[in-house]
Amino acid sequence: MGQLVIACGGTGGHLFPGLAVAEAVRRRGHNVSFFISPKAVDRRALEGAGEMVHGVEIPAVGWSGILGSGKFIFHFLAAVRRASEEIKKRNAGAILGMGGFVSGASVGASRLAGLPYFLHESNAIPGRATQILAKGARKVFVGFSECGRHLPKAKVEVTGTPVRSRLGGMTREEALRKLGLHPKRHLVVVLGGSQGARGLNEAMLRGLPAMRGEVNHIQILHLSGEAHQKSVQKGYQGSGFHAVVLGFCDEMEAVYAAADLVVARSGAGTLAELAACGLPAILVPFPAAAADHQTANAHAYGDDGAGEVIAEKYLIGTELGQRIVRLLGDSSRRNRMSQFAKAKENPSAAEKIAEEIHHVL
Repeated sequence: MGQLVIACGGTGGHLFPGLAVAEAVRRRGHNVSFFISPKAVDRRALEGAGEMVHGVEIPAVGWSGILGSGKFIFHFLAAVRRASEEIKKRNAGAILGMGGFVSGASVGASRLAGLPYFLHESNAIPGRATQILAKGARKVFVGFSECGRHLPKAKVEVTGTPVRSRLGGMTREEALRKLGLHPKRHLVVVLGGSQGARGLNEAMLRGLPAMRGEVNHIQILHLSGEAHQKSVQKGYQGSGFHAVVLGFCDEMEAVYAAADLVVARSGAGTLAELAACGLPAILVPFPAAAADHQTANAHAYGDDGAGEVIAEKYLIGTELGQRIVRLLGDSSRRNRMSQFAKAKENPSAAEKIAEEIHHVL
């Protein structure tokens, strides 16, 4: 029995695939600890995992450019020191970095300790930490084949992005009942993501007038991000729509099972979950994502029909509402999108990664 550390804090896009790998690693008889950021979303996601998950907070600060380099270096060294202490305490046999600041610091600590490490990069364009650390990794697992072109000196394997086994285990009827939603109305799910929710929230609210003719046939479940929940709830008041607004939801298996159409950012973790559930989607990449990787993700996923991609800058006026109404009125197209999405699924992603790690542990 070995001990794996999964460093995956900062966003759900890093953490949820890490949880999926942890399930597969534990099935092989090993222990898993998580290194996460101090963000509330990390702690809440672990609490909602429904299993014995231990999370260690690693101090984190993102790169803010050359002017903030002194602060970044100070915090990075503190994070490496903290990660080194925890790695030693747990007698870890290997590290899996899922991306982000916590991943970079934890893998840096593993290199100092001479421990083998693996990386997983979900996005079509790899992040800065992945590019720096890829060459020394036992293997870099990637979600999109396009990513490998940016890592020419690394040992790359295209596995896809792992998703939690809980997804897909609920019927639509059960899910609607669990969420307290109407059984006969189309459900539009809006996912703002842990970053950049505001622009998508505002586009959705601007689009409501274009949907008003379908007010008795459409209901909305809107995950707004906790910072925006009250303002989004206020935006739906008086619209006539039955809209449930949540800042965060740890029952995504029910959300996906109930949805007829998803409007979402194009983080790689979200795309992997949409594929696993075979859901038609309107994808609005977060325009401020590093290296514009969400646009690359959206096109890698959606250009062959799995999703409808539109840049946020074009969602002026009621454009998003118009697109939603058109798609809900075209069941044939939604069925095709669902089939194309399902073809993107990588159901064995977590198992492939866990098996490679198992050989080292």
